[in-house]
Amino acid sequence: MNTLNQDGVLDRTEREPFDSADREIILAVNDPEQLDYVDALPMTDEEQDAKFSQVAGVSVFSSEGTTEAIYSAAGAVIRGSDLVVEEYYETAFAIIRPPGHHAHKISEGFCFLNNVAIATQHVVDHHHIERALVVDFDVHHGNGTQELFYGSKQVLFFSTHRRDLSYPASKSSVNDIGDGVGLGYNINVPLKKGFNDVDMLYVCDQLLGPVATAFKPEVVFVSAGYDAGEGETIGGCNVSAKGFGTIVRKLLPLSGGKMVLALEGGCNLVHLPICVSHTIRAILGDEDAFLQDSDYRDKLPFKSTIRTVNTIKHNLRLCWDVFKEKPSVILNNSAVPIFVNVFFLVNLYLHYFCSFMQ
Repeated sequence: MNTLNQDGVLDRTEREPFDSADREIILAVNDPEQLDYVDALPMTDEEQDAKFSQVAGVSVFSSEGTTEAIYSAAGAVIRGSDLVVEEYYETAFAIIRPPGHHAHKISEGFCFLNNVAIATQHVVDHHHIERALVVDFDVHHGNGTQELFYGSKQVLFFSTHRRDLSYPASKSSVNDIGDGVGLGYNINVPLKKGFNDVDMLYVCDQLLGPVATAFKPEVVFVSAGYDAGEGETIGGCNVSAKGFGTIVRKLLPLSGGKMVLALEGGCNLVHLPICVSHTIRAILGDEDAFLQDSDYRDKLPFKSTIRTVNTIKHNLRLCWDVFKEKPSVILNNSAVPIFVNVFFLVNLYLHYFCSFMQ
């Protein structure tokens, strides 16, 4: 919060109160046994294995206050989605812990409930949204979100992630494109170690822009994980704070500015707040918070990135007409309107959980 204050973000945005997530809303995505597990926290690994082995996966840790933090985080994203869809605000950013994008019917990877998936299903069920786009730019694959929407055509899931990480060991390849009526509505973009702004923005222009424009989302959700950023030793990649700002700014026109962001990964407590600040300031229109087209258009991504993008286009050619020929849609920063009524939600467990993760 200090960084947001120093950068003037707090003076230009609103903070909204919110309640913990309602169990009935969560149960649209999760099973009752999973909530029983969350309610029983904290517990030891031995207790988890004995009582909740079906819903407690790898790398979930708890202490006093974890249960409250879980419901609070989900509640923040739900509240943000309500206010955006009901047009009280154009854009919301839920600065929360714990994250959620690895959670599905099982809690895993520091994620207990999938905050973004719960909020997405909520707007589909309660606000009658027919088309929601979920973009996940965390360095790890959003396996939980993919699992929950793999057979849906109401939710288009788009994940960029590093391809050679040992976790999660999920279906994260270019060939995992959905199932049944959801065929073509799950898009994975696995990138090599060290990918940077140029790679990510190439993916945005060549894949995300064309398919999202064809999809015509009514609202965009962003699983905003910053562990692909510079300074994140676990991620091992080089996306800059301005790069993240540029990605998010490119997403704004896709749904008329209706966008809900939720904090996912990021453990570098120096780099993380800088990225969050750049993201919000990019939405507000601060030109020093995002890259101009001239900063990257003449630069080439990794050859492997180009190959990956071409393979994905080939795989999706029967699902999306835009990929039958070379796509012409380019997301241009200069065409993005500036939205000034941004707000954010912060759950009180943010600093505690980050410290615990360190």
